Amino acid sequence: MILTQQQRQFFETFGYIVMPGLVADDIGWITSEFEGVFKDRGIVHDPNKRTVIVPFIDQRERFCTLLDHPAINGLAAGLLGDDFNYLGGDGNYYTGDTQWHSDGFHKVGTYLKIALYLDPVTRDTGCLRVIPGSHRIDLKDTWDACKARSATELWGIEQRDVPAIALESQPGDVVAFNHNLMHASFGGSSQRRMFTLNLNRHCATMEEIEDLEAFVGSAARFWVEKVHSDVMRETASPERWRHLRQPMDHEGHLPALVAKARAEMAEAARG
Repeated sequence: MILTQQQRQFFETFGYIVMPGLVADDIGWITSEFEGVFKDRGIVHDPNKRTVIVPFIDQRERFCTLLDHPAINGLAAGLLGDDFNYLGGDGNYYTGDTQWHSDGFHKVGTYLKIALYLDPVTRDTGCLRVIPGSHRIDLKDTWDACKARSATELWGIEQRDVPAIALESQPGDVVAFNHNLMHASFGGSSQRRMFTLNLNRHCATMEEIEDLEAFVGSAARFWVEKVHSDVMRETASPERWRHLRQPMDHEGHLPALVAKARAEMAEAARG
């Protein structure tokens, strides 16, 4: 799959893109692999709180091949370049609302989240809502839309009433968005299934490397000592290795950070 110039420009301008039916032909085995990861771990979802596994597609050999999938790979390459980095991801059973937030704010490089929802989700049943353009670095400190979590104090409205685009989704659709983008969800069930892949543009400067190392280090809260699983690495083709190598070269600080996190936290983070 090759993105058009218009699709790339849309992503650059608004910070997200939706690809309807991109993996519809594969949703059967993708859903089976999703359920298999939780079964392999012996994890039963508690509907009172979010359940998360990090990294996620890394846990099973066939699931790892999603990174090689022509549609997923083409989407990532079209937005980040052919030598993009794979930074792991999470698999979730979500419960209830998710407040407005961004997935960190990167002032150098480009970080991308690819999300697949395995249940139909609409505006009022937990689909992703986004504030277009809120990923822009030049607006971070000047546009109050980036403060949407404080909607009641700022504008006298509930977070669910903040003007936004609802990215309604069916299984097989793919949603991709810039990590900087403000996003949230409201009204979802206590069992909605979603998993992600985190990616970034290959780092070319010291500033970008430092930012990559900070992002890699943030995984310590999940008690994860490597960016990728052994399964992901041991089954990798030469093409997949292209997307694994740079993060691997900058993960050496993770074990010490995990040891510190284990000493300070009662359990691994849930988000």
